[in-house]
Amino acid sequence: MNVHSASSVLLYAASMALSQSNRQHAAASPANTADTVSISQAARDLYASVENQGKPAVSAGNNVKTAFDTTKGRMDLDIESYFAPQGSDGVDLDSVPLLLPSQKNIEALSNYLSAHMPGFLADKGIPTPPASMTYDSMGQIELPADYPYAAEFKQALKDNPAMERALRTTSALTSHVVEMNKSIPFQREYAAATSQTQIDAVVAKYHYLFSANRHYDSIALNFTTDGVLSITHDGKPLSGA
Repeated sequence: MNVHSASSVLLYAASMALSQSNRQHAAASPANTADTVSISQAARDLYASVENQGKPAVSAGNNVKTAFDTTKGRMDLDIESYFAPQGSDGVDLDSVPLLLPSQKNIEALSNYLSAHMPGFLADKGIPTPPASMTYDSMGQIELPADYPYAAEFKQALKDNPAMERALRTTSALTSHVVEMNKSIPFQREYAAATSQTQIDAVVAKYHYLFSANRHYDSIALNFTTDGVLSITHDGKPLSGA
């Protein structure tokens, strides 16, 4: 896997991702559990998008800007320029507004993809998009077995890095948001606990959050024949995350 540049979510993923030993320590040390909820699969998904995001370019795309949540606050970004390929000099992380995992960012990226997918397909002579697409644990794109234009679609993504990066980052941010949301009930109950007995009970109740075998939802990007995007996690609409 060739890493072209630092991802807009790399810093956030690094701050949230936990090693296996940290997960075990969190489960064994209730006092620290609220700060060490594991979302490692989401972090791996986010890290996979490292190769697919880059420093905003000076000029590219159609210059249409949309508000995004970033590490530098709410900012208007030309997302097509943002995902444009960069030179070989790398990226100064201090200068890049990193995209944060947020529902607003997912919605903004979804709107961008829905608006640009028809033209993207038309440019390559592809009649319809895949009904759905996912990414495996290695960050490789997966398309339905019966999609007749799989080879053409994958090649089109190679030819259009901004579209490829927007798709991958949308999936990665969604995975992160879904997994973070799973920890919200735990965080609330842990914060409300007033004794060690209550703390232990909360940790026991949500022990699956710290399990090495924890389930991570499968994120699917689904397209209508017209290219309109919707997102599901384990088959459920994202609004139900």
